[in-house]
Amino acid sequence: MDKKEQQIVAWLMEEGTEEIEDPDSRIDRTDRYDNVIISIQFCVHCGKTMEYPDGIEDTYESIERHYAGKSVFITGGTGFLGKVFVEKLLYSCPKINKIFLLLRNKNKSDISERIKQLLELPIFDRIRKEKPENLEKVVPLSGDVALPNLGMKQEDEQMLIDQVSYIFHFAANVKFNETLNVAMNINVEGTRRVLKLCQRMKNIKVFVYVSTAYSNTHKRVLEEIVYSSPASIDEVYKILEQEVTNEDKLKKLICGRPNTYTFAKALAESLVSQERGDFATIIIRPSIVSASFREPLTGWLDNWFGATALLATIAKGLNRIILSKSTNLLDLIPVDFVSNLIVAAAAKCKRSNEVTVYNSCTSDANPLTMAQFGRLITEDSVKHNFHEIICPTLFFTQSQWLLKFLTIIMQIIPCFIADCWLRLMGRPPRFMKMQRRILQTRSALQYFSSNSWQMKCQRTRDLFASLSDSDRLKFPFDPTLFKWDEYLPIYCMGIRKFLFKLSSRN
Repeated sequence: MDKKEQQIVAWLMEEGTEEIEDPDSRIDRTDRYDNVIISIQFCVHCGKTMEYPDGIEDTYESIERHYAGKSVFITGGTGFLGKVFVEKLLYSCPKINKIFLLLRNKNKSDISERIKQLLELPIFDRIRKEKPENLEKVVPLSGDVALPNLGMKQEDEQMLIDQVSYIFHFAANVKFNETLNVAMNINVEGTRRVLKLCQRMKNIKVFVYVSTAYSNTHKRVLEEIVYSSPASIDEVYKILEQEVTNEDKLKKLICGRPNTYTFAKALAESLVSQERGDFATIIIRPSIVSASFREPLTGWLDNWFGATALLATIAKGLNRIILSKSTNLLDLIPVDFVSNLIVAAAAKCKRSNEVTVYNSCTSDANPLTMAQFGRLITEDSVKHNFHEIICPTLFFTQSQWLLKFLTIIMQIIPCFIADCWLRLMGRPPRFMKMQRRILQTRSALQYFSSNSWQMKCQRTRDLFASLSDSDRLKFPFDPTLFKWDEYLPIYCMGIRKFLFKLSSRN
């Protein structure tokens, strides 16, 4: 160890244990990052990692200090990833000034009611217990990225112009089958509206656009670069303005992409690259965002998007065959890893003539095959008796004909028999209805299961390696930091606990 590391370990050995009254509440943990061994005293009761003594890291500006006194503006902060991101900023960057959230008035709830409901969610429990005053830093603003000028009041807009330093644009329409008109207005024009606001801000430092790793599926190896636009935005609008939309032209326009969502996100990336202002600009490309690994709650998730519905139906024994190869790669990334990357990337970004791209993904650095995915899920299902049809399993085929035939044999017939049994027991049938929904979900995800990509993330890993020891502990996002046989059972637990509302022992 070098002198700095010796100082840290010596301080921990001399001072660390004295602050913990209950010796049973302490865990000695050794973490290895880039061949640097750090001894850490971790208090299970409070969940805090001890700070380094003054002077050891004073040559490095920590991520926490970087946000101190600064204000941020977030669109899409009520989405799955957005919620985790807001919580992480409040918890790990407690000296942040204000977090402005753009919220729509919807479902007869105004923004004050929506922000109250948001901050009462379980993922904000640790802030309510340890730093409740930080919740007052969240400021809701009425608006909508689908509207001109983001649908904001002039006084709210001026407040952002005067105070905000960091902008995080998460908001998007994520429906795969959305009409191109709607996808363009929200995912492309919404991004343009946010960029125009950014260009008027007096203190802006960084703009972060959250895209998707599947915006460029025409490439089999996806690099951390901005790719050329799949089409001219003006050309898209010319086709959409026609009284009768030419479907053949639309298909050609999309350039082999599977849906309007990925196409619009690719256009938005190009727009960000071309129309950004004179400030640091980042594009974050997460792959399939999945349940949290550790923070803010282990296994937390709140929706059925991404791979969650597929995983749950496999575990239930209701989905037994998919169009894929056992060797295809499934690129999952825990939501807290994506959130941590966004926090760190914005803090460490320098102004440049180029847009900086970070892929938040696993297929290159920590690959997961479909065979591993199926095996780990079904093993966990059997272990916790989670399945509804006996002997959950997963088979793969590349033949559409065989897929249909085996679906009848392995899924529809067992579900029909299960419904007959329910009727005999005097209970309402439900399995065939579930099977119809499962087949719809499987069809929507079929393009992604039947193809395989290698998503590079070296720039992401280099950023993580450049952080200080303490920042790497507080903001883990290197995809090699977890193992699949550890994480997938956590994912399964999260589905049981947070979506099916089952007790933890199940």
